[in-house]
Amino acid sequence: MKRLYMCGVLLAMAAGMAACGGNSTLNETKPSVYLVVNIEKYNPDISVRNTADVSIENMTIQSFLKNPSGTVSAAQDVRLTRWVSTPYRTDGGTKAGPQWTNDVDVYIPAGDNAALENYRVYPAEYFRQAPLLYLFPENGGVDPETGQPNIRETIKVEIFGTTMGGKSISVVANFAFNFFY
Repeated sequence: MKRLYMCGVLLAMAAGMAACGGNSTLNETKPSVYLVVNIEKYNPDISVRNTADVSIENMTIQSFLKNPSGTVSAAQDVRLTRWVSTPYRTDGGTKAGPQWTNDVDVYIPAGDNAALENYRVYPAEYFRQAPLLYLFPENGGVDPETGQPNIRETIKVEIFGTTMGGKSISVVANFAFNFFY
């Protein structure tokens, strides 16, 4: 009888744990803030001879309350942690550079902004990969798809993070570049 009682207690505890754990829907709601990227200064003309990463000189990421008359709390503050840069061609070519993921740490108070300087959006080592490598004289100096001595790509930067309250948040920024030797 005592063993049956213990089995019942253990079964009840297991059922209670299953009911309380797992699939929480707390993070499935939308955050109460949204982000906007403002590009203030960058150089769109990039020489592949350069050994520096492609970066944006000055930009801000602003946090706005979805309900402007609502209460601001620390749970609405945002921490951005990952940037994913995906180039795509804008000059008629089809082969674009590889995607790049960069882990970062940017904090934005709710209803405020983060001013960023010289944030990298693409690494210089990708200049030696197709299609940008074709712009080097030893590789012909022209893009084989367009026949041009330059390649125009827009780099779509998806920025991911969470609010301090645990809600997922992201924003997208597009930067147009003209790569040449």
